[in-house]
Amino acid sequence: MMKSLLSLAALALALSGCKAINPSDSATPPVAHNVVLILADDLGYADVGYHGGTEIPTPNIDRLAQSGVYFTNGYVTGSVCGPTRAGLISGRYQQRLGAQNNVGPRRISEHTPYGLPLDVTTLAERFKTLGFATACFGKWHLGGEILFDQRLFPTNRGFDEFYGFLEGAARYEDVHNVERKYIRGTTVLDGETDYYTEAIGREALDFIDRHQDERFFLYLPFNAVHAPMQAAPKDLERMAHIGDPDRRKLAAMLVSMDDQIGKVLDSLEAKGLSENTLVVFLSDNGGNPADNFSLNHPLRGRKTQAYEGGIRIPFCMSWPDVIAPNGKRDDPISSLDIFPTVLTAAGGTVEDAWQLDGINLTPYFHSNENIAERTLYWKERNHRALRQGDWKLVQHFDQPWQLFNLSNDLSEQHDLAAKEPERVETLKRSYTAWDTKNKPAFFGDDQYLPFYSERVPR
Repeated sequence: MMKSLLSLAALALALSGCKAINPSDSATPPVAHNVVLILADDLGYADVGYHGGTEIPTPNIDRLAQSGVYFTNGYVTGSVCGPTRAGLISGRYQQRLGAQNNVGPRRISEHTPYGLPLDVTTLAERFKTLGFATACFGKWHLGGEILFDQRLFPTNRGFDEFYGFLEGAARYEDVHNVERKYIRGTTVLDGETDYYTEAIGREALDFIDRHQDERFFLYLPFNAVHAPMQAAPKDLERMAHIGDPDRRKLAAMLVSMDDQIGKVLDSLEAKGLSENTLVVFLSDNGGNPADNFSLNHPLRGRKTQAYEGGIRIPFCMSWPDVIAPNGKRDDPISSLDIFPTVLTAAGGTVEDAWQLDGINLTPYFHSNENIAERTLYWKERNHRALRQGDWKLVQHFDQPWQLFNLSNDLSEQHDLAAKEPERVETLKRSYTAWDTKNKPAFFGDDQYLPFYSERVPR
């Protein structure tokens, strides 16, 4: 049964008496002409200026947040790269798909693709049905093998164009492409002379220039600030005020990405596209201080963990025609919400049969109404968690469940499980009910078959 989220949004606004999301109060819902989805990699919660960071300048990321709305309780569905991307691009919990583990250039068998299942319809494919030009520039990490199976490549998953790499990491400087990771379409390139973050930005600007008279969906999954820690000399000079050499590299890598985001925003403005373009920015998971020297404070934990530092991330949206500037929302939202939100904003509809797990956020762009309370879930190999209201239930490895109240314990320092046993049991039942609908992970460590032998150097 078809269901238009635009119609539901209009009905909800009418019943609630909230302000319409269109600033002009027109009866016609606004429609975004373009959508740009920017994904950082392993970015720390404390490493952006609009979260209070002062050490590393991020004027363009801050510009996005200030021109629209940022979410203080923004979450991704996983604490590592690949699973988060599976949830983001499918609009469903990756556990529903059996895609809860990282993927790489490996294979299970000759006839078993290793990555996002082929029967999953991606966000890019939905945009194609709306007539959008589509492109992905950067880190894919959802499967594909150059010498074996190209069915999982971005260009076979709804993207007209792809420039990037398939794995979880790649060098930022590899003039001769010695690791054979840099790809255009399905072709391995001879090399890349630009610093890789700048190359991704270059491709984005070229795409915008070529498609400025069309509707487009541009997905920019930067590999910054994921290891290997390789910064451009000019950016290291800019960050000379940071004494620690490792932290300085992280800062240099981050300001390079911020520069490229600024160039994309400038291009949209110069072409008269910015007012009617919805731009979304987030990180794929929390920072990994021991690996890339990012910071997540005041959050506990890091990438690979279900504590807040692994899953709560910088998250903002800008759409000048619709979203008022300097907005902030404290409601918990999920990267799963992006799929129905951007598709609806672009004038599309969402069907019940798609079984999306997120919600459409467009009715809240110009409304102070709280988003209805819901439960968010996490599951990866060694940890499980859920959040319901202010309550967070967490389990790592085979340790006992821990219970935290995030309203007064953001840093998850005070385990209340012993004091609230009934609440723990209630939340555990909710988790179990959710988990019964999931598929087992379709691969495990014992099924990894190495494809590339080279390791990316630090």
